[in-house]
Amino acid sequence: MLNRRQSLLALSTVLVAPSVSVAGAWSHESFENDGALDWVAEFQESPTAEFLRRTLAVGTTGKYIESFAGESVIAAAEVVAASLGRPCKGFPQELGAIVAKSGTQFRSLALPAQQALSGVLGPKSELRQNWSVHAEKLARWEGSVNELLKRLSRPVA
Repeated sequence: MLNRRQSLLALSTVLVAPSVSVAGAWSHESFENDGALDWVAEFQESPTAEFLRRTLAVGTTGKYIESFAGESVIAAAEVVAASLGRPCKGFPQELGAIVAKSGTQFRSLALPAQQALSGVLGPKSELRQNWSVHAEKLARWEGSVNELLKRLSRPVA
């Protein structure tokens, strides 16, 4: 069954681009997918450490993590990495401004971000299942997430 976001996305695809059969952005890059882009818009409305904490908590429950939630966890972890002075290539400018202003509040979330990413990489992750359809693409996605984990785990200078 489709959730509200998926239903709206499907409807907008039919109305705006009837000749397109597959909608949405989907990439191994942290901010090149619909879930992350939606999360960025929500985070801009409430750019707080608590918002990041709630997002990251989704990856640590031990429950099944849906794709959009997994993409959001990755985006939130990228904000934490940027607050440590280690942004990814292509880190959104609008998030850079938030990190410049409030980033010191986010640094304490490095360990929760690592734990959440472990959940997204785990067997109860829809993202992992989606990427595992193609071994080459799975390796690329895992490499991207593992690179983020490394940026989160290095000590702050």
